Amino acid sequence: MADGWQLIRSAETNSQDDKPSLRWELSPELDIDTFNFNVAVLEPDERLSQNHFHYHKNQEELIYIADGRCQVEVTDDQVILEQDDVIRFDKGKAGAHLAHNPFDEPCRIVAIGWPPEGRYPVEQMKRHDELIG
Repeated sequence: MADGWQLIRSAETNSQDDKPSLRWELSPELDIDTFNFNVAVLEPDERLSQNHFHYHKNQEELIYIADGRCQVEVTDDQVILEQDDVIRFDKGKAGAHLAHNPFDEPCRIVAIGWPPEGRYPVEQMKRHDELIG
């Protein structure tokens, strides 16, 4: 970090190959240890999480739609998020969710989770195909 600031160009960093969408986990790059900061691009028919419909026992999460739109499944409902919408999930089973893109255009998402060590364990409730089908 130079003079109190740091610039990261996500396209110039390595994306996470083990995720179902194109995703950059930028917290380590930015030396952030108080929350997880991720940027992802969901192509049509992709989901955000490798854990399908899930919740975090000890982490809260929010998703901001930077471009495009996606659909979020929650326990008893679903909502379509448009550009500049934000959704927040509580920790625990009440915050169960699945963000996915059933639309024809890509969607760019910013996802933040806190505290960072609360990411695990993750409790998967249903697979995407079971939930949507």
